[in-house]
Amino acid sequence: MFRMAVGHSDDIDIDAALAAVLAECDTTLAGVPPKAALLFAAWEADHQHVLDAVQSHYPGIALAGSSSGGEMSSVMGFQQDSIALAVFASDDIDITIGVGRDLAIDPVAAVRDAVASARATTSQPPTLCIVLPTIGVVDAAIVLDALRAELGASVPIVGGGSASQDPVVDPAATSGLQFANDSVVDGGIAILLFSGPLDYSFGVETGWRGVGPRATVTRVRSDRVVEIDGRPAIEFLDRYVDTTPGGVPPIANPLAVFASPDATDFFLRAATALDHATGEVTFFGAVPEGSTVQMTIAAADDIVNGATTSISDALARYPEGGTPDGALLYSCVVRRFLLGTRTGREMDAVRAIVGAATPVAGFYCMGEIAPFVDGEASKFHNATMVSVLLGSRSA
Repeated sequence: MFRMAVGHSDDIDIDAALAAVLAECDTTLAGVPPKAALLFAAWEADHQHVLDAVQSHYPGIALAGSSSGGEMSSVMGFQQDSIALAVFASDDIDITIGVGRDLAIDPVAAVRDAVASARATTSQPPTLCIVLPTIGVVDAAIVLDALRAELGASVPIVGGGSASQDPVVDPAATSGLQFANDSVVDGGIAILLFSGPLDYSFGVETGWRGVGPRATVTRVRSDRVVEIDGRPAIEFLDRYVDTTPGGVPPIANPLAVFASPDATDFFLRAATALDHATGEVTFFGAVPEGSTVQMTIAAADDIVNGATTSISDALARYPEGGTPDGALLYSCVVRRFLLGTRTGREMDAVRAIVGAATPVAGFYCMGEIAPFVDGEASKFHNATMVSVLLGSRSA
């Protein structure tokens, strides 16, 4: 048995919000005690008060979570400055949490601590890892490689980066908060680990499409691309977008990054800074030297269609004969910024696919994490929607 319940409130009174959230979860649980919870909360919330209230209401629950750039659920759709809580109950699946601190100082040690604490309370093999790291303080690839080394190559790693205080105004901000039981952690990594007979699937889609010729990244320095096709990187962008000094980096036109010239799958990289003196472009995440890149475009409808494709792919990949009992969503704050007042259409698109009876919870994050397909290593994405379906393993 696996059951997911969701509560969501944007009440300005935090105690009234908590009462509504917990009551909604209780109604769906129908007396079944939850094992674990996943919390998404606005930066301005009194996080310690929220954690204490959840722990008091559900004694012994394993709780993980993240600060959010916007929350979404099957209860209230898309909201800002709200609290969304997903709780999970099961009689045969273990759901445990782990936390690692000081990700910027020693990311490998932080990951090792998080995985060790999550695995310490289960004897079952890990099945799926939900990860909520601070992004921007260390190359996300280092974190993902460390997670894969600790968990094994067969365990998918999906999730999103903890949102900063104001991710839309400053997309390069690096401060993110993680929640672990009764602790609020700044600059760490939290994981929610499912172990045992869990069915799952996921979909990864952007809505952006490539335009113009592809090119090769010929020189990089840390998170800066120095040269594309042997020329200053900024010249490649300048063919398509305004790179006038003093202008805003073109986050609406991220680069598609391909592993090879003939690859079809790509992850996106949004520009965060343009150096006109050197011609270098800084991106939110590494762009590997030797990779193939292409400029992209997307209208609002394309972005929403990306959300539809993401959840549709997840449903198509769900194990045959099974029915998902819940969904988790990780969408980028860039998508929220570009959609503006139409942001809620992403959640509407998801509900149209999974149905009104399926509990859904998610948040707008600082970069998304998922493999393109099950069995591959996870990638760090920008401007992407990652949809995850969960349920009891079918017979």
